[in-house]
Amino acid sequence: MEMYEPEEVKEIIKMLKSINAKIKKVKNAEPTKLEKQIRYLEQRLKFFNPTKEMLGYIINHAEHSKLKLDPILLEKLKSEFANKI
Repeated sequence: MEMYEPEEVKEIIKMLKSINAKIKKVKNAEPTKLEKQIRYLEQRLKFFNPTKEMLGYIINHAEHSKLKLDPILLEKLKSEFANKI
């Protein structure tokens, strides 16, 4: 299991919030999966233990977002994704 620093988790939250801001302009509905992920991450700043599904979700957004994650952090996420069963 990788250990994530609170600053790394904050960087992921910042990226997801920027994506969510664009989505919310289009939709006015119930909380999306993205909003649920953001809330989860905000509660896990000190102990972030993502599931394989969550890692895939974050990596997908990171690769297709205009706001890019730190390349080292992205590689760390990909490495953990590859090692998850």
